[in-house]
Amino acid sequence: MVGMRLSAHVFAVVLLLVGVSGVARAQDTRAEELAAEQAQKSTDLHPYEPTLFERRLVRVERAFVNPPPLYAYIGSVMRGGWMAVGPGYRGTFGDSSRFDVHGAWSLKNYKTVDGFVRLSEIADDRVRIDLRGSWLDAPKVSFWGTGDGSSVTNKTSYRHRATTGGAVARLQATPVFAVGGGFDAVAYDSGPGTAGTSVEQRFSPGELPGLGLSTNYLRSQLFAEVDWRQSPGYTRRGGLYKVEWNTYRETTNGPFSFRRLDVEFNQFIPILRENWVIALRALTSLTDADRGQRVPFFLLPDLGGGGELRGYPSWRFRDRQRILLTGEYRWTAGNFVDMALFLDAGKVVAEHSDVDLEKLRTTYGIGVRFHTPASTVMRIEIAHTHEGNGLIFAFGPSF
Repeated sequence: MVGMRLSAHVFAVVLLLVGVSGVARAQDTRAEELAAEQAQKSTDLHPYEPTLFERRLVRVERAFVNPPPLYAYIGSVMRGGWMAVGPGYRGTFGDSSRFDVHGAWSLKNYKTVDGFVRLSEIADDRVRIDLRGSWLDAPKVSFWGTGDGSSVTNKTSYRHRATTGGAVARLQATPVFAVGGGFDAVAYDSGPGTAGTSVEQRFSPGELPGLGLSTNYLRSQLFAEVDWRQSPGYTRRGGLYKVEWNTYRETTNGPFSFRRLDVEFNQFIPILRENWVIALRALTSLTDADRGQRVPFFLLPDLGGGGELRGYPSWRFRDRQRILLTGEYRWTAGNFVDMALFLDAGKVVAEHSDVDLEKLRTTYGIGVRFHTPASTVMRIEIAHTHEGNGLIFAFGPSF
């Protein structure tokens, strides 16, 4: 019995040794395989290659952070003028002063030269002064008459020229509150249009103040604003509340001096970590003139176009006062793509007392926006009005 128990113990020890040996050999084999794989990978090492999308994003970021001096301007000359392109040049001088100038020509033969010089900021970078100047020639600006009841069949065109030079100062009193003001010398010229029926063939100078005249102004401006948006070009939260007062004084003591007040409130309400945004806007513009003075027809507040009563053509409605309300429901469709449902409501009227919420014209539609983290690159929208559907292509936010 003792011999049998001894043999069993010996057999068990042998089995244990064999098992341990097998595990050791398996571990050695696995270690050899891993070593071989690592050796093979070491021969295939190469720097990380970004995807095509990542490479394009890097180029966009570099263009915004370190923009080249000479660039191609793509944008707009004037509302209703369609897309415009042209050369631009920008640079810096002094401590931190900079300048930017561009010329552009649009598909409707609108032309402009526009530029500004931003002087070095002072008072701990709270005070900014810009010198600005521009020249514009728009040979076929649309005009349907004045008033909310202007007929779509009365469409005419006129030539609009403007030359402007002046300066504006801005005091950033707090991170979100700013005040400022400026002065400009402005020369306006209106004449016969080059598209369809020219304006003087349907309207008389008595009906349209300023028709066919050259008018020179000294324009003064005051403004105050609270702006806590993430960026003026693209935001998902915050708000903009702004009041602006302009005085147009005709230099020849003619009959076209007037005053204009613009008040605007924008609010952006994020929902579910900013994946959804409710965007709201309220805007009103009021003009006033002394006895014997009138507002030239080409400087009347207006509605219509890519951002104000969308779906109607640019400049569709004009009169001495206007009101506009807008609501948008925006949602994220991709990393740099948003979708939006929108509703616009507004009207133009002759008298201050008629600026109310009765009998507003409405438009509604859907759109897609392509953007960077700080700016809206392009908007494509379709809107429905009682005069039909309108397609909008715009470079920049709706508001």
